[in-house]
Amino acid sequence: MLRAPRFWLGVGGSLVFLGLFLWRADPPQMLHALLQANYWYIFPGGALYFLALWFRTLRWRVILSPLGHPPLARLWTVMAVGYMANNLLPVRLGELVRAYFLWERERISKTSALATILVERVFDGLALLLLALLMWSFTPMSTILQSLGQETGINWLVLTLGLSIPFFLAVGVLLVVAWFPKPTVGIMLGVARVLPVRLRAPAIDLGVRFLNGLAVLKSPGRLGAILLLSLPVWLAEAGMFAVIGLGFGLHHELGGASALGAAMVLTVVVANLGTSIPSTGGGVGPFEFFSSATLQTLGASASSASAFSIVAHMALLAPVTLLGLAYLWGDNISLLRLARESRRSEVAVGHMHGTDGGG
Repeated sequence: MLRAPRFWLGVGGSLVFLGLFLWRADPPQMLHALLQANYWYIFPGGALYFLALWFRTLRWRVILSPLGHPPLARLWTVMAVGYMANNLLPVRLGELVRAYFLWERERISKTSALATILVERVFDGLALLLLALLMWSFTPMSTILQSLGQETGINWLVLTLGLSIPFFLAVGVLLVVAWFPKPTVGIMLGVARVLPVRLRAPAIDLGVRFLNGLAVLKSPGRLGAILLLSLPVWLAEAGMFAVIGLGFGLHHELGGASALGAAMVLTVVVANLGTSIPSTGGGVGPFEFFSSATLQTLGASASSASAFSIVAHMALLAPVTLLGLAYLWGDNISLLRLARESRRSEVAVGHMHGTDGGG
């Protein structure tokens, strides 16, 4: 794991953006803002985060519906454990842990589950872009993008396209594959023919299981439900940011409660799109930089924006991490064992040995 190039790419990404974040932060003033903040606001903010997690769980149940109908409460546990693992483990290993844990509890194919998680991530990006489009007329979006481009040394148009086009391409590819599976199956069979004989059947089996995980995309009604359920996920998270922002007095710096709300929607959009850049677990580095830079462009002081970004990110990561660990502890399950078994499953998929198990 530690030898994987993507691990070191993630470490490098985090270090670069942490450096940019600290360069803008004015650390002494940021420390003063951290000491002066009212942390009682974290508790209602945390409640809004768990509301977002509930909408995530409900959405995942819709995505999984062609594969099975696990109870919402059991799926909530799997979701919490997966997000906890993503925060603690490198190279997005939490996605594999979530798929493996779902298979252990519900016997839903790991490969199909990974396909549903891909659908979930792509629709997260699509919902964020939709919110950005809705906010364009209320906030100086182009100014923010130009400012981010100047700070990162990347042309703002290139930066914008780099953060948005992959999601549109991914949606298009997934829809084509789901609605027109025959060409995909033909490509799979062509690839299988050049593999050793013993690997052909497992390779085709894995491909079919992945296609099964995309079955939800064939239903226009379910597609609409997935997108509609994605919006309250991010609006609840923006509400969490706004509540925590009150503890830092950002409503005074940004021009009132309504301006704070609009700013936090935009901050959620930019910060979470920014975490699509390779980084360590939890998006450390890109999240702090993009959230702080967005708030500063909207009028917040460097000290308040930087201090808020650190606390908001901790409020995003800590509760679900503790919840996931508590679920594992209650079931006497080791995270290391889950990570090891999940990693073993990934190696098996990569080398086409054996079958995926489950439905």
